[in-house]
Amino acid sequence: MERRAEIENLTPVLLNAQAPLVLALEAPWGGGKSTFIKLWRQYLVCNGHVSLALNAWESDFCDDPLMPLLSVLDDWLSEQREEGVAGKAWKKAKTLAPGLLKASAVAAVKAGTLGALDLDKAVEGAIASSAGDVAGNIVDSFKSKVNTLKRFKELLASALEALPAEQSNLIIFIDELDRCRPSYAIELLERIKHIFDIDRLVFVLAINREQLGKSLQGVYGPNFDGERYLKRFVDLDYQLRVPDVRAYVEAQLRQPYFQRRFEAHQALKAEFSWLIETFVWLSERFNYQLRDINQLMLRLRLIFRSIPDKHTFNPQLLVALLVLRDANPSLYESFRNDMRLVNEVIMFLLGRDFDEGIYSKAFSVVAGVMVGALSEESYKDELFRYWCELRDKYEGKMFAMKRLRVCVISPQRGMVGTAPS
Repeated sequence: MERRAEIENLTPVLLNAQAPLVLALEAPWGGGKSTFIKLWRQYLVCNGHVSLALNAWESDFCDDPLMPLLSVLDDWLSEQREEGVAGKAWKKAKTLAPGLLKASAVAAVKAGTLGALDLDKAVEGAIASSAGDVAGNIVDSFKSKVNTLKRFKELLASALEALPAEQSNLIIFIDELDRCRPSYAIELLERIKHIFDIDRLVFVLAINREQLGKSLQGVYGPNFDGERYLKRFVDLDYQLRVPDVRAYVEAQLRQPYFQRRFEAHQALKAEFSWLIETFVWLSERFNYQLRDINQLMLRLRLIFRSIPDKHTFNPQLLVALLVLRDANPSLYESFRNDMRLVNEVIMFLLGRDFDEGIYSKAFSVVAGVMVGALSEESYKDELFRYWCELRDKYEGKMFAMKRLRVCVISPQRGMVGTAPS
């Protein structure tokens, strides 16, 4: 995935930045954000650095996102010696947590006003306290909440002394934020801004900004400016580079399991390179993200496991059918019931007419395999007539013929094949 350079460049920036700081790590759905975080955290471990991580989607059943954040910190800080500075500070900080958790009324007030109310954190504390039936008048409750929050921040800052001597900041990764309940995502962002804005704390939010913006509109209305709202919480943003599809597909298919399967079967060895070409072509054709490719790889692996080792099969055909099932379920089901729809399937996979640009040679291989897989010899003649007519259609068009040349009729082989030189 060639992520090393990105990680090596970002790490010193965040470890040595003037904190508090929030970085938005942006990529589309399935663009590799979660994998990037895993690689980044492993890199930090290998270099003796501490980092924490929270999967927001797995914790959005909580009423208050402060609880999962405190739990992540507790997993690390509870390992410190209780008699040490960090251990003592964190133990005291945890006793103050209940006073910070009574904030459910804040989300309700904001939702009821469709975001028109932009509450200051101190006012939020007052509302939360009054809504939680805190004894005493509102002014006293407000002061108590402010003092509790101030003391909590001081203790947490002391607890961060548990970091290695050479590490300035603690990086906390928040993943899957754009998959959470919209109200939960909003509350989590506000918790980070209002409670964890202390020295030496850096948050990395893995988000799809467009998707998160739409989620915010679901809470505040279609005219709500989600982009502007998010800028309140994010100091820096980084657009994750999209990996090269070919390099990623090759890396996945060259994993030990796939390699062993192809090397153990002589008839499959020659098919391996065409499998890569087919996978790359179809991934680019349907604009697959990394998560889509991973899901396709998983399904392919499961199918391979169901085929006895000594049996022969065509991997290109399997990949083409898996993509068809994903991209056009209705055509896939029709094709299962009537294999004579093969030409319709082939043209769907191509996605355009032959004179609309150059296409991959992997297309000719997939088309040939699909036609050759038909068992009805009588219908093959009809199929070949179609391809011959297509060839004749472009006979007088030099550029179109160059594009079509990779796909010619080979009746002797019973398939559409690669043109001889």
